[in-house]
Amino acid sequence: MLQERKFLKGPELRDIDDYDFPGFQKALEMGPEAIVEEISKSGLLGRGGAGFPTGKKWELAYQEEGENKYIICNADEGEPGTFKDRYLLDERTLKVLEGIMIGAYTIDADTGYIYIRGEYSRQIEILEETLQKARKAGILGEDILGSNFSFDIKLVRGAGCYVCGDETSLLNSLEGMRGSSRSKPPYPISKGLYGCPTLVNNVESLACSAEILNQGAEKFASMGTEESSGTKLVSLSGDINFPGVYEVEFGSASLQEIIEDLGGGSQQGQEIKFIIPGGLSTPIVPSDNLQAEYSYEGLQQAGSSVGSGGMMVISTAQELSDILTRIARFYMDESCGTCLPCREGNKQIYRIISEAKYAGLTVDRLNLIQDIGDTMQEAARCGLGRSAQLPIGTILSEYKEELIEGGNLP
Repeated sequence: MLQERKFLKGPELRDIDDYDFPGFQKALEMGPEAIVEEISKSGLLGRGGAGFPTGKKWELAYQEEGENKYIICNADEGEPGTFKDRYLLDERTLKVLEGIMIGAYTIDADTGYIYIRGEYSRQIEILEETLQKARKAGILGEDILGSNFSFDIKLVRGAGCYVCGDETSLLNSLEGMRGSSRSKPPYPISKGLYGCPTLVNNVESLACSAEILNQGAEKFASMGTEESSGTKLVSLSGDINFPGVYEVEFGSASLQEIIEDLGGGSQQGQEIKFIIPGGLSTPIVPSDNLQAEYSYEGLQQAGSSVGSGGMMVISTAQELSDILTRIARFYMDESCGTCLPCREGNKQIYRIISEAKYAGLTVDRLNLIQDIGDTMQEAARCGLGRSAQLPIGTILSEYKEELIEGGNLP
């Protein structure tokens, strides 16, 4: 049986009177350069989906010079199948706050933002109350905890735009503009919010950073594998008995063990057809490859990625036609429309899949979808366009004969 090994452990963290922010107090003693070194030693990779080394990101932001610097907690959790950030905002609110404060102190930012998904009404209420209490307790504001560090956080509610999960689209939204992606370079680290150096981190990355300062980089690095340090929050959903958020140590389990031991297996004993392991923007893993190790390298070998940790289990009871149609429609609707490859590519993929109801699915149509997807991956401006074709393309590739012979596209 898979044993949960938790790093983000402890009781619910909501009451400021019961929490002394040990990670932040340690950060004040260490200084910025030592903090960067500690986060780097931990091997923490960004938990939002891209997997960029967090220590390197903090180092680059620390090295940037500017009269104003900003730190942003990206809580715009719009990736389908992902809800682990919502759990952290519910149950580890102060841990997330502490991570933001540590990051701000490290890069010398005096203002931070929490950009939160607009549908998270309960979490917004919790954060508003928490920030208000933090100011009254002297945790936010001038000379925090008697130090020379002054810092405050603003809470901004998103408007339900999936593309704002991309950090450059998020920046545009924060500045009051339409939520659409920016061309890179320049990167937000050097020219982000209002043209100033800006550090953008995911909720889970910040919570992990707080615990790394609290428990030490060695503890985090001792968990997981050589290439995948620590633990990962997995949002488990789909055709399983026990959906929920589970903290899993990298390398401690296969995909099958996570589904069986944590998710309670498939509903009504249905046969699993495939899983989407890291949110909708990751390639599928067919059922014959579920012995793959849950780690960055393990999923890479299986042809997919950890992504955001949103693991969706799909059984044979589901119609491929319904899944393909919903995915294609989602990406078509959520494209910001500012770059041609994504705007037109997603539109044409949806059209081809929809028209298959009348014209049938042929090898030529499958190849056309693949060609469009390849173009999007090469030329789209942000992650939405570059990853939109991944689940569709891998479903069509894996079940090509079934789709053509069975004629089960809409």
